[in-house]
Amino acid sequence: MTDTTKIAVTSTAEAALKKLKKAEIAIYGCKKDGTRFIFSVKDKDVKKVFAIFAKPCYNISVQVQSRRNRFLTRLLNRAGLIAGGFLFAAIAIISNSFVFKITVSGSGSYLSPEVKRIIYESGAKEFSFYSGFDAPVATGKILALPQVTFCNIQKRGSILYVDVQVDEEHHGSVLRSPLLSNADGIVKNIVAICGTAEVSAGDKVQNGDTLISAYTVAGETRTPSIAVGYAEIECAGRAEYFAQAESDEALKQAYSSVILESDEIINRSHTVNQVEDGVVYVIDFTYLRKLSINMQ
Repeated sequence: MTDTTKIAVTSTAEAALKKLKKAEIAIYGCKKDGTRFIFSVKDKDVKKVFAIFAKPCYNISVQVQSRRNRFLTRLLNRAGLIAGGFLFAAIAIISNSFVFKITVSGSGSYLSPEVKRIIYESGAKEFSFYSGFDAPVATGKILALPQVTFCNIQKRGSILYVDVQVDEEHHGSVLRSPLLSNADGIVKNIVAICGTAEVSAGDKVQNGDTLISAYTVAGETRTPSIAVGYAEIECAGRAEYFAQAESDEALKQAYSSVILESDEIINRSHTVNQVEDGVVYVIDFTYLRKLSINMQ
């Protein structure tokens, strides 16, 4: 049985049995050992047995505790160790659920500020839960950075490791300067993949104004980075074209003269002025200028 305790008492078997029977205590495995009478009782009766043989003339002791009591005793003795184990496990679980550090390595480590910005936007920050982090989205955005050819994001313990590799052949071609406007006009679209956009759609800009700066901002911290992105600026222009006479062919040639090599004409109109020896077509037009940096 697992719940019986072996007891030894200095007494004759007859006297001990008589007392135990009178107290209606069931006994098991009785035997005599010299002047001692050895027997087992249920754990619930141990206190009664010690009360019965409490007089000084009886020498009573527990020989073997029950398996259940031995287990409970060992458990109690090891309570500190068990509690420590549970505490360690809890700390390990909590630690693995958090991100305490983000490390960017590889040949693309110079992109660290922008990589971290993408990681933050995707749901992971230092001293925050990892469960909300969208690794596939972050990987895709990092791979879209200039010259990036490989990205691997892996969490080990409480550290998030981001390995970024770039095309070494074109690594040196990355510009560290900001994207500047080279014309006067109105911003129609601005996209900053890396760095910080300094203007918004609808803003008026002049030649030389900064469109995308080469730094990133995380909270109140401003960190040097690279500028990657593009802008579209709506600009106005005027051109003149001389013809010997006004005609459809002359108008067509006048319009063709303002076709820009890299910019998109949005609309155009004309007036005709009579001059000596012919006419001058005055073409007023608006066009969309596209500027980019580190997008090759």
